[in-house]
Amino acid sequence: MVPGPVEYKRNVTLWLLVVLILLCWPAAIVYYFTREKVPIQELRPYASAPYGPPASVGAPMASGRFCSACGSQNLTSSTFCSRCGKALS
Repeated sequence: MVPGPVEYKRNVTLWLLVVLILLCWPAAIVYYFTREKVPIQELRPYASAPYGPPASVGAPMASGRFCSACGSQNLTSSTFCSRCGKALS
C-alpha cells in the first residue's frame, strides 16, 4: 500500500510572521532615509577603448548603398534600409 502525503507542521505560526512584518517595516524605512548618503561618481569616457578597437576599424569598406536618412550601409541589391526601413534612392 502506498502511504498518503506527509503533513508537516510549522513551528512558527502565520500570526508571528505577520507581527514581525508589522513591527519591522518602520525600521527599514527609517534606515533607508537616515543612512549616510554616498556621492554619485560621474561616468567618464575611456581615454581609449578598453578592449582595443573594433575589428572593422581600418578595414576597407565593401561597396554598397548608403541610406540618406540614417547613414547605414546596405547591400547593393537592397530596396529599403535594413536599419530604419526607408526606401533607398
